[in-house]
Amino acid sequence: MKIIKTTMSALAMAVLLTPQAEARSVDKIFAECGIGAAIFPTNNAAAAVSNIIWDLGTTATSSDISSPESCKGKSSEIAMFIGSTYDKLEVEVAAGKGQYVETLAKMSGKSVSEIRNEFSKVVESKEYTTMTKLEKADKLHTIAAF
Repeated sequence: MKIIKTTMSALAMAVLLTPQAEARSVDKIFAECGIGAAIFPTNNAAAAVSNIIWDLGTTATSSDISSPESCKGKSSEIAMFIGSTYDKLEVEVAAGKGQYVETLAKMSGKSVSEIRNEFSKVVESKEYTTMTKLEKADKLHTIAAF
């Protein structure tokens, strides 16, 4: 029962946060945006459920509002790659070399040094030490995908 209440609360929150002028429905946003869509790009139901479980759908909703173009295509592929290899990427970005960061560079169309330089700004910020792994991965995604 608690899961159902939490799910319903998340859906209600998403509806409230979604602009009324937006043509996309909440179920489409949850299926095509956020972490769930990156993990399950071909399974809309699994993507939606994952988004709800992961962060009550806030990432999906905010990505749809702030950058709806990130909900499909290259950005989702980059997000999935970063999500599954973040620990290795973090080390390789710091070193400026390695197969994972080179793959990320190819996927993004940016150079390893460009990704490294931008991510170093994140690492140098005061917030870095208190950021969660998800927040760090999100920052790397923003650098690589946009």
